[in-house]
Amino acid sequence: MDSASPKPDKKPKPSRSEVTRRKIIDAARAEFGDRGIGAATTRGIAERAGCNEVTLFRHFESKQGLLAAVVQGTSDEFRCVCECDGDLSGDLRKDLESFAIVYNRSMEQCEGMCRALIGESRQRPLLYKELIGDVLKPYHRSIARYLEKRKADGVVRADLNGMAFAEIFTSSLMGGLLRRSSGLSDLDRDEWIAATVDLFVRGLAE
Repeated sequence: MDSASPKPDKKPKPSRSEVTRRKIIDAARAEFGDRGIGAATTRGIAERAGCNEVTLFRHFESKQGLLAAVVQGTSDEFRCVCECDGDLSGDLRKDLESFAIVYNRSMEQCEGMCRALIGESRQRPLLYKELIGDVLKPYHRSIARYLEKRKADGVVRADLNGMAFAEIFTSSLMGGLLRRSSGLSDLDRDEWIAATVDLFVRGLAE
């Protein structure tokens, strides 16, 4: 008798409809990021996706519906990338650097959509809150929980507000990304992360 273990089932191939929908969402993300939400057109998105507008509207009833799908997809991807695996060293500087690198990598992947929504946050506050605000809360909580452990070890100031620290820490990193990509900073990515971590570590000391 063949005792070989059964091979795992192969992941089913996505249908043609699913592939087309994915192409439209990716094209819309690029169009919104490059041109802004207001200036982006369904015709331009369809051209990027290699389909016509009829096909686009068959999958998404309106530009607003497509925008919502893009934000949802970007939020989901950000959450996946921005998950720390818990393999932290206990060294405050090294661990904050790890948090910073993961966050920065995540932001780089959705920078265009972030810029587009920041520019229109007053017109679309709910979508802005979903992508910029709600998505970051779990990550902020991860940083805050880590700092609570370091408090118990006597490494971090006892009066530190962990959630406030996390919000300001990630805001500095986001600001650095936007400044660098706009040509407004002489620091490269690694230099900005190192300087940010150094500054914040000095403020954490007991």
